[in-house]
Amino acid sequence: MVQQNNSSQQKSNAQMQSSGQMNGQANQFSEQNILQVALNDSKLMAASLNNYILESSDDQLRRDYMTVLGDVYGQQKQIFDMMEQKGYYQTQTASPQAINRVKQNFTSSSR
Repeated sequence: MVQQNNSSQQKSNAQMQSSGQMNGQANQFSEQNILQVALNDSKLMAASLNNYILESSDDQLRRDYMTVLGDVYGQQKQIFDMMEQKGYYQTQTASPQAINRVKQNFTSSSR
């Protein structure tokens, strides 16, 4: 029984060491992970604020939500720009033909 408990404790200690949780060390998150979480949270906040704006019956409250939404968009853009600059978020430039196709799809669907 003692031998089994020692074996279990050794496995637990090895797992804690490999995950960096021994001696008060916490898991480390990379800068990329932190920025991705911040970007995702700002997208969620923007979506929520958009719903609040659409469902608000009070004009002043709607304007206040719209002001906050503008701030969230600004923060989201800063996070995106930082991620793109560091190579964490890569985008491709659309060709003029692709842009024209999208424009045509929108104009034909609005008729």
